[in-house]
Amino acid sequence: MKKRYKAQMWDRMQFLFRHFYDRMVHMQFVYEGRLDRVAFEKAIKFMVDAEPILHSSFHMTIFRPYWRDEPYKIEDIVSYSECDDAVAAADEFLTGVIPFHNNVQLKIAVFEQDVKSVIAIRINHMCMDGSDAKTFLMMLIDNYNHLLRGEENLMQTKSGDRSFKQVYSKFKGEDLKEALGLYKNIAKCKDKVTFPWTPRSKEDVNRIVRRDISAERFAELRAKTKELGVTVNDAIMTIVVRTIYELCGLAADDSVTVSCAIDLRKHIVEGGANGGFTNHTAWLACRTLERGDDISDTLKKVLASMNDFKQDKFIGLHSLPLLNLGFTIFPQHLAEFAIKLGYDNPRLAVSNMGVLDDAKLTFDGMKLIDGFISGAVKYKPYFLMSVTTLLGKMTLTTTTHGTEKDVEILNKYFDIIEKNLDAFISIEK
Repeated sequence: MKKRYKAQMWDRMQFLFRHFYDRMVHMQFVYEGRLDRVAFEKAIKFMVDAEPILHSSFHMTIFRPYWRDEPYKIEDIVSYSECDDAVAAADEFLTGVIPFHNNVQLKIAVFEQDVKSVIAIRINHMCMDGSDAKTFLMMLIDNYNHLLRGEENLMQTKSGDRSFKQVYSKFKGEDLKEALGLYKNIAKCKDKVTFPWTPRSKEDVNRIVRRDISAERFAELRAKTKELGVTVNDAIMTIVVRTIYELCGLAADDSVTVSCAIDLRKHIVEGGANGGFTNHTAWLACRTLERGDDISDTLKKVLASMNDFKQDKFIGLHSLPLLNLGFTIFPQHLAEFAIKLGYDNPRLAVSNMGVLDDAKLTFDGMKLIDGFISGAVKYKPYFLMSVTTLLGKMTLTTTTHGTEKDVEILNKYFDIIEKNLDAFISIEK
């Protein structure tokens, strides 16, 4: 009989999110050089074998959904293609979706063009979030490099506990008691502003649109944030908020909520390194009640909202006990119904995964040229912009289920983003 594994709370929550997005985490990295396929596949198999849900199918049942171990071949995960435009081929690959009942929960495609290799990866978001996807790739590359050096005994991966309860591991005594009693959802969105997508139509397909901010401009942005005593994420949120006001044609005194992703590993002993690959992400709702005369004013309003959350030692943990209770006492379909009554999927959201370590993302014998990580493909009316920085360059990525007209709207959005980025850089202290 095939072995079964408990579906954790975040697995089940991400399954519920199928109503809002495609459940995929996307990664793409470009290199000069070609992979040693034997070492690459051996490193993949080592990590997939160590984390059972990556080679399991997900099963929805009346009471308790579960993962079921499935046989697989390495060809079910990795593929290779020679092509004329490797990046375009990788972009197209990334728009695909892995069914939750599939025998493997990640797909890796290697597109080769002359001396260039583009590696594209899709992972079921039910298995892990963007932070752990980044860790997965870095460990995969590290294991590959050990294999090339004949150091197979040094290969390692994450495995073990995937429960959300890890987020309480740093709390003791009264703090732990208080954290376990945070049933109220304080991140609930109070505004109805949405991204100006076209209406849903039969022409909607999954699309990836991105805009690069050069290393020079990003360096200027970082310098300005240091001068102002704020974070790069504060700057990004300010730029996005002001852009939404302009793009959506809002009045200066309209209120806007843009949610910001929080990595809950800050609450876990050793950052979750001792657990398995999973999800540990929550949202905080940055709300501005008015736009402000200039971007400096907008920054002050964003900081006022963000600082309220930053000062909370339980940041991101509110409502987790309520979610757990819902999935504990109700069958899956009733739990989904009950949770959707009280849960608002962020209409406008930003996920900043920060600086990617190029040294840890480089295969031996190859040169890293470019890359990004992006969240799930959102369904209208929802919007998510993912942010990663690599080799000094910042990449803004939005994945959507839309039309060519929606791509035009996104490019207009990115144009306004760049204008407001320039305005931020020009703020006088």
